[in-house]
Amino acid sequence: MYRMGEEEVRRVRKVIQSGRMFRYYEGAECARFEKDWARHVGVKHARLTTSGTTALYAALVGLGIGPGCQVIVPSYTYMATALAVLAAGAIPVVADVDESLTLSPKDLERRITRHTRAVIPVHMVGLPCDMDKIMRIARRHKLLVVEDACQAVGGGYKGKKLGNFGHATGFSFNFFKNISAGEGGGFVTNDERAFLRGSVAVDCCAYYWNPEDKREDLQFAGHNFRANEFSGALLNVQLGRLADMLKRMRSHKQELLEVGIQAGLRSIKNNSLEHECGTHLGFCFRNEKTARAFCDHLRAQKVGAFLPMDTGRHVYTRWDPILRYQGAHHPALDPFKIPANKKCRVRYTKGMCQDSLDILNRAVLIGMHPDHTRSRIGQLARAIGGGAKAVAGN
Repeated sequence: MYRMGEEEVRRVRKVIQSGRMFRYYEGAECARFEKDWARHVGVKHARLTTSGTTALYAALVGLGIGPGCQVIVPSYTYMATALAVLAAGAIPVVADVDESLTLSPKDLERRITRHTRAVIPVHMVGLPCDMDKIMRIARRHKLLVVEDACQAVGGGYKGKKLGNFGHATGFSFNFFKNISAGEGGGFVTNDERAFLRGSVAVDCCAYYWNPEDKREDLQFAGHNFRANEFSGALLNVQLGRLADMLKRMRSHKQELLEVGIQAGLRSIKNNSLEHECGTHLGFCFRNEKTARAFCDHLRAQKVGAFLPMDTGRHVYTRWDPILRYQGAHHPALDPFKIPANKKCRVRYTKGMCQDSLDILNRAVLIGMHPDHTRSRIGQLARAIGGGAKAVAGN
């Protein structure tokens, strides 16, 4: 979370004093954010949920993904991306990332089978995927595309906002994201049927709130992942800050990237440097030893830096429920065990995406912050330059 303060306090206080804390009141905070968020992304429909995980789940359900489907996910993403696939009843297939730290288009195409129905490109740590190539592959193989922009809220790719490329997109608004409600998420889509079905997945009574809505085809047994008015209030304030924060971080990243390149470092692949979030600056090294030496140097200079490999559940080798084929709380509901998925099952091993492990072990990411002063940017520049000298020749 970058910024939160008195303005949010006033907005939440207003909700409490109104006595209207249920999201379906006229003029509700959630409804306002959904309208503004859809406009911000450039899509027709948006629905708030309780988390990025439930947002992805709702998007998949909305698009009709379920048993009998394989869905390709990248090897570097929070475990929840794959868990959302299982929650929908489908089987996740794990593919490599490339030096952009996002889904490799080449490996995506290699993993496609006759059972593949969808792909989830994840815009990891604010870095957009190569959506031009991914969408071409998806069109060629008639795949649905569900963007996971949970870590790239507000980011873009070549002039268009993330969430504008796939058939649906999931966002997260938890404590660690560009705008935050503490916890929360939402999905967006241009597909009205996907929106209506996804809304039932989010709110089992979604079709009851409008007495004129008689859509019996949508009255399946959904869940209750409704957002609350406090979340909506926080997000309405936060959204007003987003564009400026991302602009500042992009500027800082580009400035420091140039410092690193001039010092002899090699950048990770940036698919859309002018339009991404700018939340993380990344460099690639020849081996893990050099990457760790560079990272250690930065940390000694009080610069927040890390190797992607060290981020726990964001690396597929730490997705324990999936590696153990534990897809649900009960065997009869487990996508790995149900008959409809018999031909979709895949074998998971810790070495199945070795190229990803190599990349994640020799990359270093440095976090940006919109409130960095010119003095702090200077400190970061000196640390990066010094780190480059420290590992030169390794």
